[in-house]
Amino acid sequence: MPTTGIVSGMDWRSVRLWGLALPLFLSAAAPSSTTRDLLELLRRDDLRLASVGEQLAIKNRALCRDHRSWAGVVIHTIDQYQPMVRVDAIAVFAFPTPVAVEAVLPSGGAADAGIAPNDGIVAIGDSRLTLDAPAATASTRRRDSVDRMIAELQPDSPARLVIRHDGVDRAVSVTVNEGCRARFEVHELDEAAADGSIVQVGASYMDSFDPQWLPVIVAHELAHIILKHRARMDAAGVKYGIFSELGRSGRLHAQAESEADRLSVYLLFNAGYDPRLAGAFWRGPGKKLDGGLFRNRAYRSWRERATALDAEAANIPTKVIAPFVPPMIALADQPMR
Repeated sequence: MPTTGIVSGMDWRSVRLWGLALPLFLSAAAPSSTTRDLLELLRRDDLRLASVGEQLAIKNRALCRDHRSWAGVVIHTIDQYQPMVRVDAIAVFAFPTPVAVEAVLPSGGAADAGIAPNDGIVAIGDSRLTLDAPAATASTRRRDSVDRMIAELQPDSPARLVIRHDGVDRAVSVTVNEGCRARFEVHELDEAAADGSIVQVGASYMDSFDPQWLPVIVAHELAHIILKHRARMDAAGVKYGIFSELGRSGRLHAQAESEADRLSVYLLFNAGYDPRLAGAFWRGPGKKLDGGLFRNRAYRSWRERATALDAEAANIPTKVIAPFVPPMIALADQPMR
């Protein structure tokens, strides 16, 4: 997977699906931490990532061929949580229905409609959600199904949702916005990555970097999706894993990283962020992702990245009105050679 870099250590906060048992996380947590504290921290990080991701996706819809609707809400399901965590998850998140609202973005259709964290979701449009008991093992199947329903809502027009709040069901009208088709998830690995449809950012990154740098990290990964790097690299027969740095595969990985860096500058600009943040990140806190002599050679050194990003930011025409669509967006249709 294309990534922005790797740092050492393992996050202990992902008590959901990610395949590690809760005791492992708690053994690395501070003694005063409780499972419920960790779940609240997870909610905070999910909201941070969603706020940045949705803004980048919506403001850059002109650069994307594939679109979806965004409602300004982070949903989750009780099924996502490891069985041993579900009692605490219900205590923190209520889960009046198996699908519920984890967080609401401060600006967006959900906030305007009066939807609140811990509300249950009973129906979306004309579709009433199933109230089946949660799966015996952690699974995102139900969450993914509901996310697809939200993604397919008619953009820029009111959509009907039925919400359960304090035991009472009520219908609300939510205006959704069109944006790039992607998903944004906090995960437990010490990396940021994009697999062609999902942007994942490690919880350790959320802790390691000041919030001002999160848009830089997310914009780079979203650029991989917009430029269809996974599909283009697969079509070119690129290798992953231990052989990814060698020969033609290494050259094409480096090409993808360079393209994502360049496009990320325009994504930041269109979303209202200072495009010079990208170069500043690599001259500042991003240095620790460099790796020095042990750096993955698909990535340029922090100095080279900062210089190239500064130059790309300088290419944005003065007084241009966002969204600016750079010519390089045509690379999405070109084979990697």
